[in-house]
Amino acid sequence: MAIPVYVVTGSLDAGKTTFLNNLFEKRKVKALVIQFEDGDEDFFYGYAGHRKLMIPRRLLDQQQELISGQIYEAVQNGEWEEIWIEWNGTAPFSWLLSLFWDPVFSTVCRLEKIIHIADAEKLEFLLSGMGIYLIDQISESDIAIVRNCDTKSQYRRTRRLLKGVNPGLEILEMTSDRKLSKRVLKQPDGPVSSFLMEFMLFICLFLLAGIISASEGLPLNRMVNLFFGMTLQAVPFLLIGIMLSSVIQILIPDGMLERWFPKSLVWGMVAALAGGFLLPVCDCASIPVFRSLMKKGIPLPVAVTFMMAAPVMNPVVLLSTFYAFGGNLAVVAGRAGIGAFAAVLIGLFAAAFQKKTPLLLGSGRSRLICACGCYEDSQKMKSLAGKLVLCLRHGQDEFFRVGRYLLIGILAASVFQALGNGHLAFAQYRGGLAASILLMMAAAFILSLCSSSDAVIARSFASQLPAGAVMGFLVFGPMMDIKNMLMLSSGFTKGFILKLMLVTFTVCFFLVFLLYEIRGIRL
Repeated sequence: MAIPVYVVTGSLDAGKTTFLNNLFEKRKVKALVIQFEDGDEDFFYGYAGHRKLMIPRRLLDQQQELISGQIYEAVQNGEWEEIWIEWNGTAPFSWLLSLFWDPVFSTVCRLEKIIHIADAEKLEFLLSGMGIYLIDQISESDIAIVRNCDTKSQYRRTRRLLKGVNPGLEILEMTSDRKLSKRVLKQPDGPVSSFLMEFMLFICLFLLAGIISASEGLPLNRMVNLFFGMTLQAVPFLLIGIMLSSVIQILIPDGMLERWFPKSLVWGMVAALAGGFLLPVCDCASIPVFRSLMKKGIPLPVAVTFMMAAPVMNPVVLLSTFYAFGGNLAVVAGRAGIGAFAAVLIGLFAAAFQKKTPLLLGSGRSRLICACGCYEDSQKMKSLAGKLVLCLRHGQDEFFRVGRYLLIGILAASVFQALGNGHLAFAQYRGGLAASILLMMAAAFILSLCSSSDAVIARSFASQLPAGAVMGFLVFGPMMDIKNMLMLSSGFTKGFILKLMLVTFTVCFFLVFLLYEIRGIRL
């Protein structure tokens, strides 16, 4: 059985050895502690089963192969229950990660968790001073433990800095009690198990609702049939979109898309629309690319145009729309055409933001980070087989993350369709087409569906709502929803995100309303 490995990262004097001493003070496990730096505090041997291996920094710089041999020998010569590594705060973290990709080490060791120790008093200064070294450590970590927090405001600020680098990071405060040790050592639920637990809870609630609805005469059987029917139609396109997006994000070399974009406004707009049409990327890839484009000096209107166009008009989205609407080319063309026109207008309106609103958060990092953790691994992994494994890893995480939104959306659509169009028809009667479009745009924002599968849900409303309302759902949802705003918040200021959301909403609403009110188009 592979030995679990825990890595403790942090800057010099962050308190890594102090954390290890507190952790091992009363834990009686046979643990090998590997230290890559010799700080002011010594590791305390609280139990006879603890052993320490010190690796000098000079060996890390000059003789990395010798270090690998030393670590492997130490691991083989003891029946260790755990291995703990205290990493040097000024060394590239990629070398340590590459050690666990080695086939020899992967048979005896299993990288379990990466823990970052952050000093609240120094973190902001260190992020700008240490550059990529500290950013790499935070971005790869599973847990961050914050020390030297004197006030709640200081703790909140530290959380924002850490979350800005790694949005999926679990953050705890440094304490000396056993609760912290339990939180650190607790095994996290994987995306599959979390999804299955949520799905089982969902089924239980659904059955409970069925028992209640039986006495009220609600059409539960129709809801169930609609739910599973839409699920079977939507899931294949969700899988295709996610896997193609993962392949693009992992296999395309870092910076290639940024270099491909012209820096002139006109040709940049053309390239943004072409990239949005040709590349099957969802928001998981389009938003990170958007930030990278801005860091490379691409004009803001160009970068915004690509971010808005890619999730609406890429090949997988148009194919799923064609399938969901029974081959109706008018819907496909309308989604692509309105999406492209709206993306260009939003990009041009966004040009005004640069003069009045700060855009990027000042953490100094070069990329927005995707929650699955594949963002840096894809650049360090050299072999094709390794990159394909990362594609599967990214796709798995993204499927179970986005899948829950899909199920919620399908449930809402099946309930509305089964109960009839009374409420929706009333809303349309009172407010006309405008009210219907606003209703569906709000639903798209809240449901936060993946654009590769949202057409199936939109189609379920086609018999109850006018074509303009359905088109508002199809165009606005992929451009701006709750999920997208959360991703943007890790790299951009609140003022920029709020203005971008309002502009996107206004442009999409008026384009759809004017086209469908004047032309009277029907599905």
